[in-house]
Amino acid sequence: MSKNWYYADRRRQQQGPVSSDGLLAALQRGEVDMSSLVWHEQLPGWVPLSQVAAELGLRNVAPPPPPRPRPAAGQIAARPPRSGSSTWVIVLVVVFFFILCVGGILAAIAIPAYQDYTIRSRVAQVVLAGRAQRIAVAEFFVAQQRCPRNGDEGFNAPENYADQYVASIRFEAGAGECVMRLAARNLGSSRLDNAEIIMAMDKDMNWTEAANVPDKYLPSYMRRR
Repeated sequence: MSKNWYYADRRRQQQGPVSSDGLLAALQRGEVDMSSLVWHEQLPGWVPLSQVAAELGLRNVAPPPPPRPRPAAGQIAARPPRSGSSTWVIVLVVVFFFILCVGGILAAIAIPAYQDYTIRSRVAQVVLAGRAQRIAVAEFFVAQQRCPRNGDEGFNAPENYADQYVASIRFEAGAGECVMRLAARNLGSSRLDNAEIIMAMDKDMNWTEAANVPDKYLPSYMRRR
């Protein structure tokens, strides 16, 4: 009685049933070799072709390499992992590092820009604090025909004008001008610890403003050309 043979080809795909001649033909075509797994109904499980070589009329067969795991009858040999999964892992790693690099670049741009914006807004509040005293200075000048100083009626000690971003305001007379010196604090940079906004009113009550602060932190009209 001829046997129905099953075998795992070089791609580890189950083939069969084939006759003994069909299995030998597959061997000649190179679809299997002596280490390939084969099986028929009278075998307890899948075995290397070399173990049944005598049954097929083959002689002087070299001993096979260490046996592969034996699949159960009716199952194909295990397939190797597909390379596609490793490709996706590589793609994901590349994408992750790309996003990381882009995020770092954006952060390097955005963080300094936000810090500059914060400092500009604080400097603007110092300027507004000085402008709030302009009317008092002008009224005193008209009434007294001189510039006010700290301690004059309506003008407190310099530190009494302190708030979150103003350390003090000094009122004094300059060269034909009434001067306010606003010392700033908490602007957000140690380089601005000695920042000062200076406002001066001439005898015609025209005001000018200046500061020892970098232009990028000042209102546009105060920036040096």
